[in-house]
Amino acid sequence: MSPRVIVFAKAPALGQVKTRLARDVGEARALELYRWCGDAVMDQLRDDRWQTWVTFTPSDQREATERWLGPCSRYIAQHEGDLGERLSAVVDAAFAEGPGPVLLVGTDCVAVTAERIAEALRSLASHDAALGPAYDGGYYLLGLNRPLPLFEGLAWSTATVADDTRHRLRLAGATWAELPTERDLDEAADLVAVAHRPDAPSWVRVRLSQAP
Repeated sequence: MSPRVIVFAKAPALGQVKTRLARDVGEARALELYRWCGDAVMDQLRDDRWQTWVTFTPSDQREATERWLGPCSRYIAQHEGDLGERLSAVVDAAFAEGPGPVLLVGTDCVAVTAERIAEALRSLASHDAALGPAYDGGYYLLGLNRPLPLFEGLAWSTATVADDTRHRLRLAGATWAELPTERDLDEAADLVAVAHRPDAPSWVRVRLSQAP
């Protein structure tokens, strides 16, 4: 079975996405950047080397999510519960259909490219897992060759998520490869991650050029 790349997405709605970023740039710009970043990620993930699944929330927003992200292998509503429970549920569903690898990514890191997915898959040829850490202490990519007890009970949205995941991997006796550290788009300081891209919203470059 081909690898599955599972994209976690929240339906784009004003005031409901990128709330920390919105405090700095406003809700409309935060939504615009969120939509743009999701488009950029999905453009990279449409590749015959793997299946791309989108798991979305809220569960009644499939149509809005499909309009935003476009065609993919499968759309699945996220499970109820906290992030750990939702991650665990979709990973279990993916492995129930066949052996790995299974990769988890979000819609807010433009470093999630076809090349980075291929790099993770190469790592998984000789490791149980691949971890793409983010500068904020979380991670933007997690690849697994088999189900591992990594998700439930973690303190999500904290600066220790990646380290806690490494600890869980050690406890499980799993080997893993570390991918390059990248930035999620969560705060105004993270805009430097996309300023070099000519397709980024024009206000990003203007804002950074005016920064002291």
